[in-house]
Amino acid sequence: MHKKPDTQELNIPKDDIECWDRYPKHHWVYDLSRLLDAQNIKWSPYDNNVLPDRELNIDMISRKILIRQPGYIYTKKPEDQHMYTELYIIKGDIKFIRHIDPITNNVFGSLIGEVELRLNAFITLYFQKFTGVITAETYANEIFRIRLRPLIDIANETNQEVIKLIKRIYKRTDITLSGLTDRVLHETLTS
Repeated sequence: MHKKPDTQELNIPKDDIECWDRYPKHHWVYDLSRLLDAQNIKWSPYDNNVLPDRELNIDMISRKILIRQPGYIYTKKPEDQHMYTELYIIKGDIKFIRHIDPITNNVFGSLIGEVELRLNAFITLYFQKFTGVITAETYANEIFRIRLRPLIDIANETNQEVIKLIKRIYKRTDITLSGLTDRVLHETLTS
């Protein structure tokens, strides 16, 4: 019998707004134009024949109703394999990677190839001291979106290796050092 984790004892971000508040040094990952620039992928602020696909530049999913002004950029979406990849990271070191089919949400095994090489290099460059779970949406080997939280609901998780990592990453800290709150302490430890 697979034991499911008790999410009450964990401090897992619920949406992108909470991730925005928790990881201020990584706001840039929600800005698609900056994410594309980091990979030398062309985009444009205006419609043209070469870059016909309109995308939201900053796309944040939240349970709260927020007023925001959308800004669009134009890209050419790759037309190769599309998938989500969850990366479990502790102090900049990838501890576990799993790929998820975007249509069925089925988890499939580890891939060794350009996508994992690109993600490993990206984590090494931009997430050196980060602790958390990152979900990357990729087409072929290009990273198209990043979320600073898990894709799959942890309450339904049965993979024991993932449950152990989740508990290490999102363990709720009840101690206070020199008046620091849990949030400030977490930001200090993960920056």
